[in-house]
Amino acid sequence: MPDYKRLFIPAPAALLGFLVLLLLLPPSAAETRVCSEGCDYSAIQEALDAASPDDKIVVESGLYRESLIVGKRVNLHGLDTGEGKPVLAPESGRVILAAYGAVMRGFGISVPSASASASAFASAPAFDSDSAGPGADSESCTLEVVLPASIYLNDFAGKKSICPEDAASWNSSEGINYQFKSRVLRSRLGNYWADYNGTDENGDGIGDQPVVLNDRNIDYYPLILPVDSYRIPDEKETKVELITAKVNEPFTISLPANPTTGYEWKVDYDYVLLKQESAEFERASTETVRVGAGGTSVFVFTPIKPGKTTIYFVYKRSWENIVADTRAFYVEISA
Repeated sequence: MPDYKRLFIPAPAALLGFLVLLLLLPPSAAETRVCSEGCDYSAIQEALDAASPDDKIVVESGLYRESLIVGKRVNLHGLDTGEGKPVLAPESGRVILAAYGAVMRGFGISVPSASASASAFASAPAFDSDSAGPGADSESCTLEVVLPASIYLNDFAGKKSICPEDAASWNSSEGINYQFKSRVLRSRLGNYWADYNGTDENGDGIGDQPVVLNDRNIDYYPLILPVDSYRIPDEKETKVELITAKVNEPFTISLPANPTTGYEWKVDYDYVLLKQESAEFERASTETVRVGAGGTSVFVFTPIKPGKTTIYFVYKRSWENIVADTRAFYVEISA
């Protein structure tokens, strides 16, 4: 039986333990951006050199011709900012993942012979998986994996562009919510391989057969189409409408709607910062109201406390797993 007296910690000791715990906790990870101009860095390697372990480096759309050495455990995240996925196409050398636990997601990876083109990853030749063992094509690959890393949601020109020297994970570690051909789904996700010829019998956008680089490097959830064909949170930067609000002063959001079709707006918001006062449908103001005519869904929110939050709307039928439209509103609340 547990000794509950020993489990009780006097207040001063508990406070001391809490302070010690705070000192032992690692500092919060920083986030930096890389783009051609206006960001923290214009070159990926500069950002890598300045990063600390567990930092997130966001690389915006563009063609990056530099060779890279990822020697720190960082989260290297390619972000489509409106001009497509950032493409890694070294003019010489390659991209080397040489940090245990590093993450690389959201990039297009070209084949070496076509690295001068941002679209090179879309036209890779077929590659025999039996020859893709450790060190295979090590003189010509674009991505070399030296230490175990996590690599997913990338577009690869084909297996020929990879040199898997050590075991790596080629899938997300957890399930990800995504939309594929108007269906809302959840699964672990891998990468797109241009030379993949597997099937997708259930139409979920994930291949039925894995991509085998070698016995220690297997993509169990290969994407049947390029990543852009999937709507995945945090993979594409979209503009959202900014709303400035004050505590206890209600504001409204109006969205076009037609409930006679069965579609309605579903809202997701932070209950700590906001209170939804009402949600009503207003018909279009016409002289003659037509049966089945559309109108506007009006939502009223009251800010509860200062802060920043995002309100998300999804337009769908309750009995279908299909999304017709989505909206997002970023709210800044002042006292």
